[in-house]
Amino acid sequence: METAQSTRVYERLDRAWKSTCTVLFGEEIGELAQYGEYLAENLPPVGKMQSRVSGKEVTLASDHYCKGANFISMEEIREVPAFSLSINDIKDIDSIICSIGEKWEYCGNRVLGNSSCVESSDLVMDSQYVSNSVNVQQTQYAYASFMPWRSSKYVFGSGYFSGGEFTIRTMTATNPRRCFECHLLANSSDIYVSSNCFGCQELLFCFNLRNRRNCIGNLGLDKGKYAELKKKLVGEIKEELKRNKKFPSLFELVGDMDAPEGVKPAIMHPKEEQDMAPIQRAFSSAFRVILKYEPGDMRQYEEWMLRHTVRVNTLESPFGNPMMLPSDFCIYPKFPKKRTVSHWEALELGKLQLKEGEISSLAKIAENLHKIGYFTGEWRDGSNRNIISSVPYNATNAYKVYDAGYCDYVAFGSLPLGSKHAFGCHRVIDSQFAIKCYNSLGLTRCFEMDTCDKCSDAYFCHNCEALSDSMFCFNMKGKRHAIGNVPLAAGKYGEIKSMLLAQIGEELGKSKGLGMDIYNVGCRGKN
Repeated sequence: METAQSTRVYERLDRAWKSTCTVLFGEEIGELAQYGEYLAENLPPVGKMQSRVSGKEVTLASDHYCKGANFISMEEIREVPAFSLSINDIKDIDSIICSIGEKWEYCGNRVLGNSSCVESSDLVMDSQYVSNSVNVQQTQYAYASFMPWRSSKYVFGSGYFSGGEFTIRTMTATNPRRCFECHLLANSSDIYVSSNCFGCQELLFCFNLRNRRNCIGNLGLDKGKYAELKKKLVGEIKEELKRNKKFPSLFELVGDMDAPEGVKPAIMHPKEEQDMAPIQRAFSSAFRVILKYEPGDMRQYEEWMLRHTVRVNTLESPFGNPMMLPSDFCIYPKFPKKRTVSHWEALELGKLQLKEGEISSLAKIAENLHKIGYFTGEWRDGSNRNIISSVPYNATNAYKVYDAGYCDYVAFGSLPLGSKHAFGCHRVIDSQFAIKCYNSLGLTRCFEMDTCDKCSDAYFCHNCEALSDSMFCFNMKGKRHAIGNVPLAAGKYGEIKSMLLAQIGEELGKSKGLGMDIYNVGCRGKN
């Protein structure tokens, strides 16, 4: 049922959409609702569940939660009745899960901090006018987007970037301004239908460029000629959008065809020093500190550790060189296989350019774009050391990690930022000594945590803040020595914790993993 709030949110977003289109295309191109399906094409899977309390739809930032669990909306947390846990009944992990049983609830529709006018979204922090989006921080006017943060505004169908303004279908970027249908940008502005361009301004249909401006089809033009052609091409893009309510993606325009005869980047991938030993030592240290368990060779645990993360696959490029490509994240599964290359190959292929006669119209560009169109899922910026099968940004000692940013000693994970000793984690920020934690901030010595903030020495917790020495808690704040949301005496808590860690260690020794995790614990105790 439509509410006054949803009507107000849509009206403001529609105005923001029209302003964005005016900035990018010179005029409005229609109502936001007409482009909803097109803008949502690149959104990652999100959870859409029903609240056990009200029956309303609950949006969750992840679709990994077991489907038979209980779900609630954030404003319904206070309606959950208190419950007690019989300490005498605790014999092992299964007895705790049985005691919690039907009471465990996963929470969605979380709107936090200084946020307002948010609908059908989850994990929205300090943001205003947000709809159909997840993992949004410090952003104004976001629709069908994911992971925009750090003072982003006017973002539509875009994601995984910081500092973006006036973007439509722009993915994986830092400080993108006035961009349409782009991927992998850094510190670039006024970019249309382009990929892997850093430090660039005023580009259309360009690939793999660094510090360039006034280019179409990678061909540099004088300012006047560029402005003339840009006006014509942007006008054609605008008319196609108005006519079809969508525009072909870069991948559709380039196609999945073999490279033209004679095209082979003459590059040598640099040999880099790689040493598993320091990463293995850090892995063992984290397990000893958190689980009181000596794991042995970390590679034995790879399948378990990579569960619920973005995997990085090492593949062979069409030119026979090794390359890395993340799976099942963002737009990477849509990359044309015959046009996906390594970082080093991409930089060399960026020297290719179309001729002036091949960029005179949208039809001409579509006919010739395959001559220069190549994509990469890698980047190598900043100071990096001992990087093994990973995509880093100012990282050291990383093994099989996608986008390790300002991290040290990380393995089997994705999107860690400012974290150390993080293993099997996805999107943990400013954390240290974390194993299999997800979408969390400020964790210390934690295991199997989901959407938690500033917790320490905690295990199997969901949507919790400022917990310490706690296990199997959900939707709680500021507790210590709690199990199943029930505070215990410190001595009793320590006794139970030791027993449970021994059980976890025993299963790890036998199976090199655990069957239970934070995403399925909510179903295991239900009858």
